[in-house]
Amino acid sequence: MSMTLILWKAPVVREPAEAEALLKPFYDFEDDSAFEASPDIAIVADELRRLYPYRLLSNEESVAAMPEERRRLYSEEALSEIRGVEGGEPWADLPFYQTDRLLVVDVRWGADDAVIAAIVALARKFDLVLFDPQGPDVFLATDPIDELTEFPGFKAVDWLKIAGMVALLSGLTYGAWLMPIGWVRWPLVVVAGFIAAAAWFVLFLMIFGRRIIEADQPSNS
Repeated sequence: MSMTLILWKAPVVREPAEAEALLKPFYDFEDDSAFEASPDIAIVADELRRLYPYRLLSNEESVAAMPEERRRLYSEEALSEIRGVEGGEPWADLPFYQTDRLLVVDVRWGADDAVIAAIVALARKFDLVLFDPQGPDVFLATDPIDELTEFPGFKAVDWLKIAGMVALLSGLTYGAWLMPIGWVRWPLVVVAGFIAAAAWFVLFLMIFGRRIIEADQPSNS
């Protein structure tokens, strides 16, 4: 799981629906002509790479790092196009999608809050629009800091998705437990149980995570 954030200079919009309308040609055809070009896009991208560096590997380096068993799965043509990445935390998809008009970054689930804070700070410093498609939400440099950093909460669809995952994975674990053949049952129980536990953990964080964080913060009174 990852969080996608999109940055641009202009046009400046405040409503998520306006941002999504601007981005539709980009989503459909990678057409970013609706946005104005700005050197600040490259400056922000370079600063994010400096703060959280990664290096794109050459094709030779990428292929050399692959296990022989995996190499055999590719045709010669496909193998010649492979490019890997060295490092890359906390990014989920590399390299960044970057033009002189748009910057798209994908942050891994569970990345440190400092990563998001850095993106927000750079967007404010260089007066960029910051769009969060997951919300969806639009953040502007003129917005109050509290508005930018306050977590808006989960939507109903988020609760339905995680509840469905918990129910499905718990059911699979129970079904594996009922397998009559021991040498089949135990590996399935371990694998399904581990994934189910991870889903339960995510649900726990969704329910109690914010309360735990707020409880740890010092009181202003």
